[in-house]
Amino acid sequence: MKKYYIILLGLSFLIGSCIKNDIPFPTVFGEIEQFSINGQQGQSIISTDKQTVEITMPFGTDLTALEIDDIVLSKGAKLMSDTSKVKDFSIPVVLRVETYQEYLWEIKVKEGEQQIDVTALKIKGQISSSVDVLTQTVRVVVPVGSDVTNLEVEAMNFIPASAKSSIDVTSIKDFTSPVTVTFNGTSTWTIRVAIEGQVAQGEQLPFADFKTWYQHGTGAQSFYLPGNDLTSIWQSGDRGASELTIKTYPQTVVPYPSFSQQDYAVLETKKAVGIIAAGSLFVGGISGSGISNVVTDFGVPFTDRPTSFSTEIQYKPNKYNGSTVDECDVFVVLQVREGGKNYRLATGWFRTNTAMSTFEVKDIPMIYGNSNALASYMMPSSSNKELPEEGFYSDINAAPTHIVVAFSSSAHGAKFEGAEGSQLKVKGIKLNYN
Repeated sequence: MKKYYIILLGLSFLIGSCIKNDIPFPTVFGEIEQFSINGQQGQSIISTDKQTVEITMPFGTDLTALEIDDIVLSKGAKLMSDTSKVKDFSIPVVLRVETYQEYLWEIKVKEGEQQIDVTALKIKGQISSSVDVLTQTVRVVVPVGSDVTNLEVEAMNFIPASAKSSIDVTSIKDFTSPVTVTFNGTSTWTIRVAIEGQVAQGEQLPFADFKTWYQHGTGAQSFYLPGNDLTSIWQSGDRGASELTIKTYPQTVVPYPSFSQQDYAVLETKKAVGIIAAGSLFVGGISGSGISNVVTDFGVPFTDRPTSFSTEIQYKPNKYNGSTVDECDVFVVLQVREGGKNYRLATGWFRTNTAMSTFEVKDIPMIYGNSNALASYMMPSSSNKELPEEGFYSDINAAPTHIVVAFSSSAHGAKFEGAEGSQLKVKGIKLNYN
């Protein structure tokens, strides 16, 4: 039988029972919005559907002597469990959260795999070699004229030195395609070799330079999007809003400087019929009509594994709610979709509230799997109405099935929060593979 530590305050159980059965109070979900443990590896994975929190600790951590770092509950919720003495997470711990009802949340903590880091790799005659610990990738550049099918690896160093590799890298000659090496059966590194001056090729999204646009409709019921026609993968909230019979509806996404001279995209947060409408541009589908009655389907089929993405942007944030400075969002997410569910494979995300007076190039790494480098707002969540995901995919070396790309002049626009006049200019996006 599965064991649990259930920490409850005895009297509160009786009180909670009375609340539930005697008075028809409204149903208010008691949610754990944030939960962290000191020294954890990566971010916590919180599922509101399952009422679980999953946390991974570094290899070798004593799961019986942990310290809770932070707990944040939804508005109106109270933690009815005494967590001050909770140290042992070697088996699941159940916490009781109460609103007008009670909700049991299960905290699951596991020990992570041993971290293996490649520190150096040298190929005979190479020009350069670099190690990216974040993406677990080694990149080597060799001179023009090199035969990448017959290279000689002189050495590869890694720590701990006792780790066992799946292959002897010094025996590999052909680096035409990326070579993967797995240590101790769990930690996988990728070796990529490129000839000087050449760029690794991979799939790019159509019309991603934002220099080809089409206009659909006329007058107030029109919108602009990258592409040639409605079959384009690019979408915006303007497409749903264009069906409203509002003569003054503002277009939030337009080509600049004009439809006849399309150099880049301008996304601007505006107000329509009293509602904040962020300028957003994304790949996927859209259904419904209006401003708040639009359903977005983020993502399109995609099977490559980019290592990073580059975009050139300029941002002018305004303030709202008095002193809150607006933020823009730019992100690329790779997913594996199977069994009717979406799983996160890789994440590349840029969010800022800093004003940019000129265009700036941003190179954002694609992080495969969970990582401490991911902020809480970047994490997959099944309760995210815009982008529901069931956590991270189990195999970080898998090929994706879909890609999600999105730009927004107001990062919290989905909640109709943002500053009127915040403006994001975008000169396209490029997926990188080297």
